[in-house]
Amino acid sequence: MANEYTVSSGGPLEELVQTVYSRATELAFLPSIYFAQFAQQKKWDARRGDPMPGDQVVFTIYNLLDPVTDPLPDEYSDATRHPVTCVQKSITLQEFGNVVTYTNRLRATAFDNVDLAIARVVGANMAHSVDLIARASYDANTSADYVTYQGGGSALTDITSDDTITADTLRRVYAKLERANVPKYDGGFYIAIMHPDVIFDLRNEGYASNKQTGTWLAPREYCDPEQIYNGEVGAFEGFRIISTTLCRIQSNAGGDSCDVYTSYFLGYQAIGYAEGVKPQLRITGPFDNLGRTLNVGWYALIGFGELRPEALHKVFSASSLA
Repeated sequence: MANEYTVSSGGPLEELVQTVYSRATELAFLPSIYFAQFAQQKKWDARRGDPMPGDQVVFTIYNLLDPVTDPLPDEYSDATRHPVTCVQKSITLQEFGNVVTYTNRLRATAFDNVDLAIARVVGANMAHSVDLIARASYDANTSADYVTYQGGGSALTDITSDDTITADTLRRVYAKLERANVPKYDGGFYIAIMHPDVIFDLRNEGYASNKQTGTWLAPREYCDPEQIYNGEVGAFEGFRIISTTLCRIQSNAGGDSCDVYTSYFLGYQAIGYAEGVKPQLRITGPFDNLGRTLNVGWYALIGFGELRPEALHKVFSASSLA
């Protein structure tokens, strides 16, 4: 049991206790990442000469060559050379973290395994925090080219409680991503991250209208179980649907004071993730004279940012469950 161990700096059981904490934290952290799992990752590595921590991490995106439809010149003339061009996007590494302090008295008198409980709480907080940090980069671009207001309006106040998402909306967004030649993820699908309330409306559309609006596929029908994303509930109209309650909800933002939900539709390289220090558990202390307290927290040196604006489209809608 973890709460039977004493933690002292350099003590023989210190590593063992940290292992117990780390496992508990990972169990709470890994299955709870929804937005962050689709970011294109680049790690800072001093051995490769990458930027020092705190600097910007640069992503290089290569542009496609224009197609060549004219025949080559005569056999003695050389082909025209064309340069490969690219754009660079920078993401700044920032520090994030949280910490919990508790006492040896609590550890000794609690009826529960406080060590593991706190480790799980810290892990859940790390997952929740990192995913909201990631989501902020999804929410950043509100240009009209990358946003659809359900019901055909041009502002949140144009949305009313009747403007719930439809299969036709997904088909239109899919066409918009394909028109922009946005690369798909493995398996030939784009990704849709949606709130469970919005997914309910999408599933319920066919029942409410008593007509076929599209075909839902269970994950096992189109991918290996080991390749299922966190929160994946199925595929619909060319999108692998991810369900999470962390989708942004703007309370009373609609024209009739309805809640407005954001759904996110993306292709490959929509968002970048720069990692200087991976989100991880930190155990520090004791710092008091009698060694009665212990600090358990998480720390990360990371950043998220937009890479390909055309690869991310957002839909604002109401929900019948709001």
